[in-house]
Amino acid sequence: MSTQLSQIAKRAKLDRKARFTSLAHLLTPEFLRETWGKMNRHAAGGIDGKSAEQFASELETQTVAICEQLKKGTYHAPPVRRVEIPKGPGKAGTRPLGIPTAADRLLQRAVARILEAVFEADFLECSYGFRPGRNPHHALQALRGQVVTKKVGQVFEADIRSYFTRINHQWLRKMVAHRIADPVILSLVGKWLKAGAMQDGVVIHAEEGTPQGGPISPLLSNLYLHFVLDLWFDVGAGLKEQQFRRFGRQESTSLFRCEHTRASP
Repeated sequence: MSTQLSQIAKRAKLDRKARFTSLAHLLTPEFLRETWGKMNRHAAGGIDGKSAEQFASELETQTVAICEQLKKGTYHAPPVRRVEIPKGPGKAGTRPLGIPTAADRLLQRAVARILEAVFEADFLECSYGFRPGRNPHHALQALRGQVVTKKVGQVFEADIRSYFTRINHQWLRKMVAHRIADPVILSLVGKWLKAGAMQDGVVIHAEEGTPQGGPISPLLSNLYLHFVLDLWFDVGAGLKEQQFRRFGRQESTSLFRCEHTRASP
């Protein structure tokens, strides 16, 4: 993690009420090029037909152009290219995958790095999916520790139906704004949520959900789960009541009641 991101993460951890008003200045050509070096540079191309290899050959000019658009407020989030892929072993049917353009995928990943530095301070220890330095094996190790060392009678596995496609945009934006006050970052998140998907030459705009396949999607999904599910289940630690005070009691009460029902397993 860069020095600036480390400083942001430190402040976020020390002051759990802090809202970050100035973050977009981190989105420099240098930061974008550094981010590109951390990404899969052989990913499929988006609706513009430009491959990752082609984008990489123009990386310097492309990153400068992206930053100029951000400064002018003219950056446009293109629709993702939607394809259907199998759900996985033991599951019937397919799920939609959104493939951004190489340029948009890079900007999403750069913004995700910034948001990650802020929100990692808030995420609970029991959360393992799509987080830095964590994977399913760590989750299984934690589960084993609970089963072996404590009195456990039952273990339940639950899946949230169509989770990525049913996230409420209005609430998600409020959750991002809980810690982020930078208008450029908030605008970008809004643009990605509204960008839609192109399938068979037709652009489809969704009123809910995050586009699976985009680098920003896992982080936004984790943020949504943090408020809707993780804090809901963590009543015993007193964190939910603490979050009520920070997020606004009336608004948070509505959030936990209504959104937990929408995203119930």
